Amino acid sequence: MKRKTLVILLLISFNICHSQRLLTSWSQQNIENYTKEMYDEAQKLSSSQLLEKNLKDQYWSEVFLTLNASVNNYTKDIDYQKSLAQQITNTSETKLKGTSRLIIWDRISSGDVLFEGKGLVFENDLFLVAGRANQILQSLTKKNFGFVTINSSKKELEDLKDKWLDYLDNKSVEEYKPIKLGNSKIPEISSLSAFKALIISVQPNSKKDQLTKSCLKKIYKLDEMPKEKGSSAMYCNPDTYTYSYLAMLIGDEKFDETKNADWWMKFWNDNQNKLTWNSTKGYYEVKK
Repeated sequence: MKRKTLVILLLISFNICHSQRLLTSWSQQNIENYTKEMYDEAQKLSSSQLLEKNLKDQYWSEVFLTLNASVNNYTKDIDYQKSLAQQITNTSETKLKGTSRLIIWDRISSGDVLFEGKGLVFENDLFLVAGRANQILQSLTKKNFGFVTINSSKKELEDLKDKWLDYLDNKSVEEYKPIKLGNSKIPEISSLSAFKALIISVQPNSKKDQLTKSCLKKIYKLDEMPKEKGSSAMYCNPDTYTYSYLAMLIGDEKFDETKNADWWMKFWNDNQNKLTWNSTKGYYEVKK
């Protein structure tokens, strides 16, 4: 884990749209239970079939295909978009399966998603019908009137639905303005919800251990992490990324081995309500 700097090679992050961004790397090949045949079938679905599908999707691959087919075929279908808006008050929840490299910070904190250090970041909670509907609408229209999160209240969802319906009726609606964190090195990890999720993700986890072992075996033909420092095999462990992200968030320039999982959990418990973003320096400071 020790290294001279906190720079991760090939660390690339950029916006795809309002609520969907890459952290380090991701491709459709990373989606579990996903085939070309599934893709082709999804493209044939009518708008009414996609609406029904959005209510029932059980796998991340299915959610992705609903989103993809909608964007490919129904960007100008206002009736479809209005029907999606009606789903924004539907708080039915699905414990999605096959979530490799899917990043929803609140779901990482809740233990529903394993953080792998990289992947596709969503601000909307795709475990909720409402979150999936909102994501599709944002992707179809390139408009953002707010996000559906794990904590969204009934009133917030009603208000969000009304904004979409007003917009789709050609009324003037003010767009959501996200909080800007100036000079952030990696905007995708800089929210407080991300900070919390990163700290939770470095805690001991049997699923994370299994992921690391599987990666070592598959890519490096190894049964355990090599002892020598600087081996590229260390990136099989998601913590290699996560500890670097956490250090960036408090302005550490070098890796500090004393800041382990226990240290970070205590730091969060003691300071979560005291953290303020320094827009000049580009990291969090603890307010005195």
